[in-house]
Amino acid sequence: MFNAVISLCEKHGFLKKIKLEQLKVGPTGCLLMQNLKNEWFHNTVTNKDISVFLSDNNDFRETLEFAKNMCLDRLPFGIAEIINTKSSAQEFLDYYTEKAKDNIDFQNLFGNDRVTLKCTIFTAPSESIPFFHQWQRHRRIWWRKFSPNPGIYSLSDIKTDNNNIQSVQIMANYPWGSQLIESLALYPKPKGIIDHKFKFGKKSLSPHTVVSNIDMSSMFINTLCDAYAEPEYKDTKRTLLRFHRKLAPYSISFSIASGLPAGVSTELNDLALYLTRQLRTKHVSTLFLPSSSKLSLDAQWRQYDELGIPYGVLLNEKTLKDGLVLLRSRDTTLKEQVHVTDLVSYVEQLFKNY
Repeated sequence: MFNAVISLCEKHGFLKKIKLEQLKVGPTGCLLMQNLKNEWFHNTVTNKDISVFLSDNNDFRETLEFAKNMCLDRLPFGIAEIINTKSSAQEFLDYYTEKAKDNIDFQNLFGNDRVTLKCTIFTAPSESIPFFHQWQRHRRIWWRKFSPNPGIYSLSDIKTDNNNIQSVQIMANYPWGSQLIESLALYPKPKGIIDHKFKFGKKSLSPHTVVSNIDMSSMFINTLCDAYAEPEYKDTKRTLLRFHRKLAPYSISFSIASGLPAGVSTELNDLALYLTRQLRTKHVSTLFLPSSSKLSLDAQWRQYDELGIPYGVLLNEKTLKDGLVLLRSRDTTLKEQVHVTDLVSYVEQLFKNY
């Protein structure tokens, strides 16, 4: 699948300097995928005002019955699904705007193995249209929240088909064209559910459903393309991935100044390992490589920037004397002094909020 990504980069001159092999498999690529899935889950399931129940693959009807019983047949509520399929034909593709054949489509960069993140909200007919519009705004805000370029995200016009199904897409607009990243639809007569009766106030009625679909492959590639940047640094361009700190595969990296005496280098390695363990116990994803003291600082930071790591901790000879480390920002390249005893709590605060 990464051959397709590299082909995309070559065709459009985009991401061509990123070492995509670093994101091929775990830990980096798999961690990015997992972080994307986690943030979708938190936003869709755990942080909603209404109850949303997570369904196993192909277990929608059983989850629906469970949700009805838990909610006493009362609206609204939702069901979230992580669907694994082999077919390239997704149900929601029926409502996509037809694209020109020579356009790049993120979904088609991968094979037939697909993972779809789907959320279905059951709501009363009288509230379905206001909720549908609210859901569109909510989802676009979610995409923009994690983006270094929030202006690229837009909503397409709402389309209504012959069955009175309204659909809209969230698009990411790039130099080579717009990419579909999420589809939303309002079903006034959802298939297989129309016979189910729900309570809303004192009424018993058939629900409307608002459905959103995200292709994980599209989400992954879109995150890479959105994060890519080549800012000027010391009269030259530096390549980096500006991942949001909640999405970055690694939150913190460790660097050790090169050319130090063997004894000093060994002590700094031990200290870096100790701090790495402390951060990981606080669930902060941390990268500490054996090569940290072998490469120049510029080479280390170049590698970490290309991996999209938001912050790097620099340990040098002075650290052993005064206990101060330098915390470097990926985006600004500025460094601030932090005492080793405060590092873990300070980093926790950096990653606590969005």
